[in-house]
Amino acid sequence: MNIGKTILNTLREYLNKRVLRLIKDDNNKDMDKTRNFEKIRKFFNMSPKTDYALDDQTWDDLDMNKIYEKSDRTYSSSGESALYSMLRNPLMEEEKVKERGRLIKLFNENSNLRESLACIFFNLNNDFKNGFLNMLETDLTINKTKYYIYTFMGKIIPLIIIILSIFVNVKFMIALFVLSYIDININSREVSIIKTNGILYLRKNIVAAKKIISIDNKDIIYYRDKIASLLKSIKSIDRGTRLIAFINMWAGLFEPLSVLFLLEETAYYSISDKIKEEKQVLLELYYIVRELEALISISGYEHCLMYPCVKPVFTKEISLNIVNGIHPLIKNAVGNSINIEKGGIVLTGTNMSGKSTFLRMLGVNIIFAQSFYFVLAKEYKAPFFNIVSSISPSDDLTKGKSFFMSEVESILRIIRALEKDVPAFCPIDEIFRGTNPIERISMSAGILKYINNGKSISIVTTHDKDLVDILKENYVFYYFSEKVDTKNGLSFDYKIKKGISQTRNAIKLLEYMHYPKEITDDAYKRAEIIEKLL
Repeated sequence: MNIGKTILNTLREYLNKRVLRLIKDDNNKDMDKTRNFEKIRKFFNMSPKTDYALDDQTWDDLDMNKIYEKSDRTYSSSGESALYSMLRNPLMEEEKVKERGRLIKLFNENSNLRESLACIFFNLNNDFKNGFLNMLETDLTINKTKYYIYTFMGKIIPLIIIILSIFVNVKFMIALFVLSYIDININSREVSIIKTNGILYLRKNIVAAKKIISIDNKDIIYYRDKIASLLKSIKSIDRGTRLIAFINMWAGLFEPLSVLFLLEETAYYSISDKIKEEKQVLLELYYIVRELEALISISGYEHCLMYPCVKPVFTKEISLNIVNGIHPLIKNAVGNSINIEKGGIVLTGTNMSGKSTFLRMLGVNIIFAQSFYFVLAKEYKAPFFNIVSSISPSDDLTKGKSFFMSEVESILRIIRALEKDVPAFCPIDEIFRGTNPIERISMSAGILKYINNGKSISIVTTHDKDLVDILKENYVFYYFSEKVDTKNGLSFDYKIKKGISQTRNAIKLLEYMHYPKEITDDAYKRAEIIEKLL
């Protein structure tokens, strides 16, 4: 007995050391794993949205799935969901975002606490089929009559038969075989109704929550108190899930006993009504436990950053000042600075010179500032923003929607965002590129002046010289430039500069790419004619 116990303890200690080593390694590098965003975003889809949650258009415009992958070091499905939700719901209160920043700093400095929590989340692991959220999203079957019937057939009758077989006549065992056959049929019918996967992951969540509140650390006292309060509300669910977890442990070793005594069925119908009643409590527990894991994930991401990182300064004035801002997805990124007073700027320059990347760099850093209290820059000052972008609208053939209609709807989101209390940050890339020049310029000018007069910081990229002339009184102008020569081709410095781009290198690029001279000569002549007409 002692030898077996010693072997078990030795094995447990070995496994714990391996897990701890893995956790330490993962904290110092990007985590390479397969991510299913349809599954990851399910909790966000199910939860109430804040007034300033990033919509799908903005999320896609800013390449936030890639940003998520870069920052994700979570182990559990619920941790993935929490991190996704935190990025989709930037905060609008300085006190709350500073508290997140404090915890991120704490996890970077207190490796023992970080690793203790990470071990809990590692053991929680993945809910591969999203069983828990699917269970809460669907209508659980509640049937107290079944509970009483299955209790009678699965516990009372078998017990009576066993007693009769022992003390009266062994032939009563035949009745037990008959009853077993009936119970097997009941079990096969109920298996599609009972949400075993969801309940098992719920059980794992409860166990993880209990382990967290057992950690004696005052720095996470808010989470410990909140989790303890939530656990008190679901005591009966705690007891019911315990039995189902026992039945399914060790690859279902006790499944035959469960079928014979209808243990899983009675356990399920004893708590299904409670699960439905306490849905919001269970979702809150699911989230708050994993919020800690998401913050640990971000602490690891921040720890590994090769770029300068600074705490944001939140102001009341509608302005945006960032110094040497970096895009986190660009290797060897060039830092750019901008100071925008109330209103906005117009960006000019050729394609690939860095305009769209600059828009995304600002958007991503605003999200980091308002979600996790850090920015990839040397300085950042801004108010809290409602981020609504129009960078990559696309046509949708399945809905019969043209590219132009997508643009119209995309810009309308920005117009409506101006009605809210929080100022809007609205990057717009090549406004109304999907329509003819006359209407494009006319509509764009009116809309951009309207946006400029609202509570907003807008950044608009354009190639339209006429639009640039119209907006001179309302916007400040910046540009990105490039060089083209027949020897080295196209080159960029990716630095923003004040003024309007005067370069005309598109035709030179055709020359570099060895287009027929007839084409390039004709293009130069037409460009001269058009310039005179304008």
